Amino acid sequence: MSLSFSRKSSCPPPGMRWPLIGLAAWGIMVLIACARPVMERPVPPTGTAGPRSAVPLSVPRTPTPDPPRTGVDPERELYLVQAGDTLSGLAQQFQTTVDAILALNPGIDPQRLAVGQPLWIPLGIREKGPAWKLIPDSELVYGPAYLDFSIPEAIRRFGGYLSRYQETIGGRTLSGAEIVEEVARNHSVGPRVLLALLEMQSGWVRGEPVDERARLYPMGWERPGYEGLYRQLNWAADRLNDGYYGFKGRHMWTLRFADGRRIRVADGLNAGTVAVQAFLTAVLSPEAWAQAVGPSGFPAVYRALFGEPFRPEPALSILPEPAWRLPWGDGELWYFTGGPHGGWGNGAAWGALDFAPPDVDGCTPSRYWARAVADGVVARTGEGLVVLDTDGDGREETGWVMVYLHIAAEGRIPPGARVRAGDPLGHPSCEGGFADAAHVHLARRLNGEWVPIESRRPFRLGGWEALPSLTLYEGVLVRGEERKIACACKDEPRNGIPAP
Repeated sequence: MSLSFSRKSSCPPPGMRWPLIGLAAWGIMVLIACARPVMERPVPPTGTAGPRSAVPLSVPRTPTPDPPRTGVDPERELYLVQAGDTLSGLAQQFQTTVDAILALNPGIDPQRLAVGQPLWIPLGIREKGPAWKLIPDSELVYGPAYLDFSIPEAIRRFGGYLSRYQETIGGRTLSGAEIVEEVARNHSVGPRVLLALLEMQSGWVRGEPVDERARLYPMGWERPGYEGLYRQLNWAADRLNDGYYGFKGRHMWTLRFADGRRIRVADGLNAGTVAVQAFLTAVLSPEAWAQAVGPSGFPAVYRALFGEPFRPEPALSILPEPAWRLPWGDGELWYFTGGPHGGWGNGAAWGALDFAPPDVDGCTPSRYWARAVADGVVARTGEGLVVLDTDGDGREETGWVMVYLHIAAEGRIPPGARVRAGDPLGHPSCEGGFADAAHVHLARRLNGEWVPIESRRPFRLGGWEALPSLTLYEGVLVRGEERKIACACKDEPRNGIPAP
């Protein structure tokens, strides 16, 4: 039986294939449709605004080093084909030749490139950006470094335009603080970074927009359909994630400016710094960018708001990963419909999987239950969303968290509920982003960081293991000699997954 399934199960909506750096032209409409509230938490954030107070230290840390990357080649970059791309255009952009690209990608048809197709591109680019470190990795992810940080208190204290801002999204009127909180948590991007970039681009945090452009496009992404803080922040958070996870695990070594020029990432940088650099390449000219990523640019704005970013931090306990069970009931057969893709937007680590229940072919909510993959507490719910915290403290900034998307509102478990593995959480649907068939999206986070599907950190569910993939949504699950292939279909021999 053949079906049509969404090829994306997070917000930004399904179906969108974004490149590692940059947006496909038709992506403009995506964040418009994605602008809807997803915020229901059992406990409001607590803590103090402004620079972090000293914390007891077990093992102090220095600024995040650039970790060794064994088994990767910094002279070639993984690139996803965009609409309108040609090999000659890519050769010019990366300062290489068509023959060199063909040599790295044997078997491709240069006349039939597909949007989203992965290509290895040899790098002829030699110019490098500044080597100044901007933030530690812990600032970029919404993790333990933010346990004592309150977004509303910070915004009230600064007293700028953001503190009075309101925007109607999906029928609800949200304050500026609620928008920042929602976007930061959904993408798991550090709110101090978002606020510093917002202040740098438009002055919203401490003052007033200087002109109409700054009011409509406060993050500097001037595209029709991206007006307003919610859409601007969603785009910015996905861009930051794209830089962070692209550099950290997707063989990204260059940054692309809006005019098409590229520059290599300097040696010795960490992923958090590269993320900020990647965001700024999209909204600044190369000349303005060079100043913005130096000590008098972003670092000066950040310090004026929050103090020194490279503070000693408490050592983190790396908890063992839970033994995840399949997210459906014993004796049921579901279908593997989506291989590795972004946890929230394609900028996040490609660690999400999609599964469809057996009873519906469209968007009618399923009568089957999506179930808890481990013991834990529901840290947050929202439109289509359930966040399951497995360390039991109810804080999604720490420990292992499983993010579910497309869970119907009717029958959905409330925030704060404690569950055991196998307990029902809600019914698969199309809610929470675009989807054309009811399904469940699962993605892991550890201490706020999206966890990719890769050989050194496999994703195992009920005895099945997901294999890494360089093509979004394509993938394989293996169990011993058995293999199941992701498919936008319901074909039991190909992608049917039985629970014990």
